[in-house]
Amino acid sequence: MKISKDGVIEKIKKIPFFKEIKENDDYINQIVGIIKVKRVNQGSSIIKEGELGSELFILYEGNVEIQKKTRAGDNYTVVSLRAEDNVFFGEMCLIDDEKRSATVMSSTDTILLVIRKEDFIQLGNNYPQISLPITRAISQILSSRLRKTTEDMLTLFDALVNEIKG
Repeated sequence: MKISKDGVIEKIKKIPFFKEIKENDDYINQIVGIIKVKRVNQGSSIIKEGELGSELFILYEGNVEIQKKTRAGDNYTVVSLRAEDNVFFGEMCLIDDEKRSATVMSSTDTILLVIRKEDFIQLGNNYPQISLPITRAISQILSSRLRKTTEDMLTLFDALVNEIKG
């Protein structure tokens, strides 16, 4: 499948962290200018848990699985993502320099839109009016996920306490 600039624009306008800039054609064109396209075969690793990462991925076409390792070293699938749901992963690398928190495997032949951290930082240095709303939106998404994780952890803790008592 050939990827057109219009197709890339259409996709990124659907991604939540571009919501504040999606109506500004100049801003969107600046984003498109730093996007690379990556094709991945079914069953291939896109991100490996524990490795350093420097790329954000937008799922343009195909499906992926987000996997975590258990303490026993087994992989389990946390969630499956589909391109039609306008999803992304690897966004934390734009915020910090930590290791990848999960493995991402392609469950179909996949096309990804890739934004490298150094390109995003350069864009931000040159056009803070573009990168600030994106960074703010990514931070809000991460904050929401952290709140949900905390809630889930408390639910598990309560269940454990009830099991011990009961």
